[in-house]
Amino acid sequence: MVESDIGDNTLLLCKSCDYAANVEKAECKPDFIPRPSPENTQDEINTPPAEKIDTPEVKTIEELCAFLKTDAKSFIKTLIYKAVNVELDLSSAVGCKNLVKNPTAPGAPVSYSEAFFAVAIRGDLDVNETKLAAVLKAAEVSLAAEADVVRITGAPVGFAGPVGLESVPIIIDHTVTGMNDAVTGALEKDKHYKHVAYGRDYNAWLTADIRTVKAGDSCVHCGGELYEKKGNELGHIFKLGKKYTDSMGVSYLDENGKSHVPLMGCYGIGLDRTLASIIEEHHDEQGIIWPVSVAPYHVIIIPIKYQGSVQETCDKLSDKLEEEGIEVLLDDRDERAGVKFNDADLLGIPWRIVVGDKNLANGMVEAKRRNEKEAHLVSPSEAVTEIAAAVKM
Repeated sequence: MVESDIGDNTLLLCKSCDYAANVEKAECKPDFIPRPSPENTQDEINTPPAEKIDTPEVKTIEELCAFLKTDAKSFIKTLIYKAVNVELDLSSAVGCKNLVKNPTAPGAPVSYSEAFFAVAIRGDLDVNETKLAAVLKAAEVSLAAEADVVRITGAPVGFAGPVGLESVPIIIDHTVTGMNDAVTGALEKDKHYKHVAYGRDYNAWLTADIRTVKAGDSCVHCGGELYEKKGNELGHIFKLGKKYTDSMGVSYLDENGKSHVPLMGCYGIGLDRTLASIIEEHHDEQGIIWPVSVAPYHVIIIPIKYQGSVQETCDKLSDKLEEEGIEVLLDDRDERAGVKFNDADLLGIPWRIVVGDKNLANGMVEAKRRNEKEAHLVSPSEAVTEIAAAVKM
């Protein structure tokens, strides 16, 4: 990742140490009470029994906060998700007995084309769908359609909750395990539960870190405050596992002659994003200022008029520079000098040499770096020496 004000990714960085991560992967230090044992009794939890209450026309966390005069951290938000191509074993999970399995090679792990899950998280937090997909080993996850929510929960959207939900596996974020006196949907229109406690009133099929980390959270390493910046993803690595090696029947023999299916991975560098990030860091009002290391050309030669002695000098300069290993762009267009100068600045070539009759009469040409305001006069041979030395530094 590289920081960029116009980046299309959100980064979380620590103010106190060098921790930095894409929001899709970022972790933070827990800000909740340690998980109670699922076997905790009423006395151990020390919270009144769960109580169903009327919440007429109240569906959202904001409406609940106003209705019950409390804050979002007291609520368990339960969302129904659909996952596609799930490679996690769901054979013993609630509601998954009749799931459609994907065709796989003999001996390959089972996978499911589609599965639904109830995902519970503290009311002030958001589900990180990338983390959720990784936990489920799914190709993608998305919020279930309204009809699926009603089918699974038996209630309209906005009243889902983990208490009494037995139609799909329940996945809870680690934050929810510490909530011993929470409010949550009661799987019934205009009804919610209060005084809900994990381990007493409901259990989870799976607990995991599925929260979206945000600015102000604590660094997982040092506890320092995290802040947000925009950035671009320049490189990436994908762990493909056995997805393709299984389907293509790829195998190898180990040193003992035993056959194995190899794990597969791939990586890539985003050239377009790399260029965009470089330009974002190296530009001015006139255009790009390419660093020499990535410039498409090292020098642009601009003849005021590409004819006569000017043309001859330009051609010789180009040849000499190329002999030194310098990449040259010669602007031999029949355009006004101002147009050529503006285009050269826009393109961002690191060095510019201008050849005109007036200076050439004194054996001079005009040389200038793209990031400098003023040009200087040198002989053609000095221009070659100067630019070659600068490029090869």
